[in-house]
Amino acid sequence: MRLLDLDPTFVVRDGKRIGFTFVCPTDPAFRQSCFPNPPMVSEQCDLFDMMHGEHTMVQPCGQDKHWQIAGGIDAATFETMTVTPSLNGSPGGLWHGFITNGQIVGGL
Repeated sequence: MRLLDLDPTFVVRDGKRIGFTFVCPTDPAFRQSCFPNPPMVSEQCDLFDMMHGEHTMVQPCGQDKHWQIAGGIDAATFETMTVTPSLNGSPGGLWHGFITNGQIVGGL
């Protein structure tokens, strides 16, 4: 499965990309998020409401979690994006796996 198939959207604050969301590969009623440096959960939720509407369910990231986006988030494209380590949505019952070269890997 390609990340592009999951309606990925960059999270932008003050004109800069700070993260992204995508439809959960295992439960399309939810979106998952990823941030190299997550803001406070309350700020994430405000950004998600502005981006997707307040009735869209988006799993935020804990502030103690950090992901590397190969080449940096400013240069990233959803077609080729690689994120490490894995994205673990399992605490909320969602997908846990990798994004590698624009592909959803594992956990399906």
